[in-house]
Amino acid sequence: MSRSLKVAFWATVAGQIILLLAFIAVKENTLRTGTSVLLQTVPIDPRSVLQGDFAILDYEIAELPGHIVVRTGQTLYVELLEGPEGVWAAGQYLEERPDSDAVFIKGTVNSRGRLEFGIDTFFIPEGTGRIIERSTDVKVRVAVDSSGTAVIEDLLIDGLPFEPRRQLDAPTGQTPIPQPQRPPGGDDLPPGQARPLSGKDGLVGVDEFSVDVNGDALEFRHRFMFALPDVEITVTFNNSSSLNSHNLVIVLSGTKDAVAADGITAGPANDWVPPLDNRVIANTSLLGPGETGEVRFLAPQPGVYQFVCTFPGHSSTMFGDFIVLDRAEGSAPQRKP
Repeated sequence: MSRSLKVAFWATVAGQIILLLAFIAVKENTLRTGTSVLLQTVPIDPRSVLQGDFAILDYEIAELPGHIVVRTGQTLYVELLEGPEGVWAAGQYLEERPDSDAVFIKGTVNSRGRLEFGIDTFFIPEGTGRIIERSTDVKVRVAVDSSGTAVIEDLLIDGLPFEPRRQLDAPTGQTPIPQPQRPPGGDDLPPGQARPLSGKDGLVGVDEFSVDVNGDALEFRHRFMFALPDVEITVTFNNSSSLNSHNLVIVLSGTKDAVAADGITAGPANDWVPPLDNRVIANTSLLGPGETGEVRFLAPQPGVYQFVCTFPGHSSTMFGDFIVLDRAEGSAPQRKP
């Protein structure tokens, strides 16, 4: 290598190191001097093969009011106001930087018409994503500096700091898998059948299910279904979305993303479901907006399975647990590691 090439090579390396150190310095300064705010989020669970697990955090303040006209790539400033429970919410969405006394965060409009703040990815140790995926409440504490730049300080899972060593079945004040219960008042239901514990739990049970989507959001309205083994199950799937097409596919636990990926190869001719796949227990056809479909199948052996929409791009948020109870014990089996 000639002397000039060596000089150019090491200059490039030095430049990259300087940029990296400057980036770290900005982050550290924001953490040290910025205002600490707590933001409400909804996590999504894609996987990075090279970097382990990570959560994409979709913030509530990222949703723009309908009256604001924006373009992709536009910069907006969100003025933040602290609520009574310590969670900060959006006060105003501004095109110009607010006064220096205001607490605000700077965002960029993405292709979906939502804001991104540069704090949309949170990396976690590989194999711990289920802790976030199965949580009922996720908040992020961030530091915001005087220019609106934000840095993540901590992730709060169901009110507790994120702890990768916490086991899914460890006592955290939360029940990992809600158990079906008979309704109060001595009402007698068929064996194994259950009513919702509460609207928050979103349970559906047992022989006949009616599952719906949450409007135009990419999520199911129900998060759990319960059944007994060897019972014929009828699932009626209502696609109440006015915009999106969906299907409902019941798969082996832990395979939803792989099945969805293979569904892209299978294509629309197969309703975005890989045909004759032994990971797929049952599935509806692809339903357009406002359509209703049905699928019947025999419930498998006791275990924790999943239901998911395999339409491209939907599986990361549209999924839930299909739990086949142990007939003898009448309780939910433990998820296999």
